[in-house]
Amino acid sequence: MMGYDDLLELLQSRRSHRRFEERAVDREDIRRLLEAAGWAPSNHNRQPWRFLVLEDRQEIQALAEGVGRSLATRLESLPAVASAYTAELAEHAVLFGRAPLLIVALHKHPVSVSAALLEGVSQPELVSGEPLSVAMAVENLLLAAHALRLGACVMTAPLLAQNVVRNYLAVPPSFEITCFVAVGHPAELPVPPRRKKLEQIAEFRNDRRRSGNTKDDGP
Repeated sequence: MMGYDDLLELLQSRRSHRRFEERAVDREDIRRLLEAAGWAPSNHNRQPWRFLVLEDRQEIQALAEGVGRSLATRLESLPAVASAYTAELAEHAVLFGRAPLLIVALHKHPVSVSAALLEGVSQPELVSGEPLSVAMAVENLLLAAHALRLGACVMTAPLLAQNVVRNYLAVPPSFEITCFVAVGHPAELPVPPRRKKLEQIAEFRNDRRRSGNTKDDGP
């Protein structure tokens, strides 16, 4: 079994890659990525994921062009003050077109829960757990890609052109699109990103109670 130090090294050395070499990803490596994804935990072991695998560069580029056209039309309606932001968003939304491999992750529609029970719940889709389950599967896939010396990057901006994507890929009606994962042999090694310190992301509630700072505590 892998020790903690080895696991931490794997996590810390993984990067999000957006530039890839031209060569294709071996089919056996693709199978390994999907095998790793399939071992993710899921709510009640429903395994609500499906992965659409695009290996044809022309097909991937055609999808990117369709997303780009759709998004450009939508962005035209935004005020001029947002132009700098929208230009960056439009660019990020089609970056997957440069990848030799695109994996589109889908999640099943959440299992129906009583409407009365969900009353007042701000994000009812999280109760069922389908999107979260697929997110965990995608993380498995990312770590497997890194272990196989492949580069990968999760992208959600293409979902702004969701209708284009659904039609182009013939997404089954019982599934929703979770995210895109661009995969390939990395053409560069991105610099390590800054990470927040533990004190910025975690709160030890026992310590708060000992200090008397409990005014924000819930029931």
